[in-house]
Amino acid sequence: MDLLHIPPKERKSRTSRPKVRTGCVTCKARRKKCDEARPYCRTCASAGRECGGYEETIDRRTRAWKTTNATVDVPCKIKIEVQKNQLTEAKDCGAWISRLLVDPSQADLSLSERWYLGLFRTSTASQCSGYFPLEFWRRMVHQFSEVEPAVRHAIIAISALHRSFGTTQSAQNSGKQNDPHLFPLRQCNKAIVCLQQRLQSASCRQDSHVLITLVTCVLFVSFAFLQGDTDAASCHLRHGTRLLQETYLSNTKKKLDYGPALTDVFYHLELHWASLREPEAATLNHEHSIVHTMVLGNPVWRKPVHSLEDACNLLIGLAWLVCENDPENSKMVVAREILDKHQDAILQKLKIWKTELTTSLTRKKVLLSSRDRHTLAALNLWTEIIFIRVSTDSRQNEGESRFDSFTSNFQRVVQLAKSILSSDFSQSPIPTFSVGMGMIPPLYLCAFRCRDWHIRREAVRLLQRWQLQEGAWTSSGTAFVVSRMIAIESDGLTPGELVPERARISAMRAGALPDRSGIRLWYRRSQGGSSTQSESNRDPWESEILPF
Repeated sequence: MDLLHIPPKERKSRTSRPKVRTGCVTCKARRKKCDEARPYCRTCASAGRECGGYEETIDRRTRAWKTTNATVDVPCKIKIEVQKNQLTEAKDCGAWISRLLVDPSQADLSLSERWYLGLFRTSTASQCSGYFPLEFWRRMVHQFSEVEPAVRHAIIAISALHRSFGTTQSAQNSGKQNDPHLFPLRQCNKAIVCLQQRLQSASCRQDSHVLITLVTCVLFVSFAFLQGDTDAASCHLRHGTRLLQETYLSNTKKKLDYGPALTDVFYHLELHWASLREPEAATLNHEHSIVHTMVLGNPVWRKPVHSLEDACNLLIGLAWLVCENDPENSKMVVAREILDKHQDAILQKLKIWKTELTTSLTRKKVLLSSRDRHTLAALNLWTEIIFIRVSTDSRQNEGESRFDSFTSNFQRVVQLAKSILSSDFSQSPIPTFSVGMGMIPPLYLCAFRCRDWHIRREAVRLLQRWQLQEGAWTSSGTAFVVSRMIAIESDGLTPGELVPERARISAMRAGALPDRSGIRLWYRRSQGGSSTQSESNRDPWESEILPF
């Protein structure tokens, strides 16, 4: 063999494969291989990058592209209008529409469903989060709605409730086929059917089962709260917290994707349930309560506050404690024992957390956005309310007069609420509509427990002026009930006169009549500082019906 003549090596050709045109936006931009996991790819997640989601594109080599590309823009002959929660058509609008603009994930949706889905993405989702930047409403629910029909129909149902909030529906149309209030219920039923089909799918892994169930559970709880169906909300909430606790939070070896986002939103839902629970209502089992685990596992009042998230967790935990500490419910012994044992430490934390936060933000040179500043204002408002409750709950033997020394705190609550509600952040063409901590419970407590003639009536005026819905709380309904309570306490008094102890109401409950024609109000008078009397020796509950 001639050593000077070495034949060239045969070049190996790479096997030809069709070019991949799919993958998430982030991987395509980085020219990396994407595993195309839904709703987010693991390539981005493992690298700590934010997955940009997926764009549905049509292969240019297929007939689908040629057919679609041959479609030309045509003059639109209809214009979609919304009147009284119903979609109507107006002719000859002169606009242009293209079939290329139809999202593939919405191909099986009706015109109404697409409109409400768009409303959710542009308005309802941010409203549901309220004053607190919850990752669930900001990003997570949008990603799941792209690939999960159950989530898609559930958010359409919530969006329809959002649109119908504040509109009056005549009794003659109620229950009929064209009743717009039936649309959210139908969408909720569709979501349930889609969820059942998804969970029965053989291609759905166990982890996906749990994750999809938890996301839809949050939406079902929110839907029930916004409908005022607290029984259904508590049922969904009990099962959801149990699933989250048993599957992931109790198993430290198993990491839950979106775990912090789910945990945070369950914090808010549990607090909302505690804020409106009746004394005899079913309570969440503390073994499955997410907030209970947070409060007791690592007491929130012992943690430093370095961020707005830390401040939110602190106040959610403490607000839950004071809501759980209901003197009318003998079952609430855990919260009572915690507050009695750690009252001084909790009150001290309420005084210094703002200083801790300011110091941390200054050191990190963090500038707060306008949204963050409104969150901070809401936290300041709730701090005043929690401070009042923690300071007075251990003084039940003093009767209702124990609140009289906190007039300045009540006044700050009203001033903060007025400032927040008057700001640009709260101005919206659609009434403020949220799930979680908001303005109504603090204003309700001011009108109920503060006996200053002017402060309590200013709180009522704020509730009447702004049309709000925060879960099951509505500003109009709250103002309606508390106005009657103030009138009962002030009967026979002149303006500015202090309500005597025996005329004060110490406990109150309200519930809508079955036919929705009015509200039944139950209330009990103060025992004049003798709240330690047994139930049999107390004054009975008084009741009256308030017609709408």
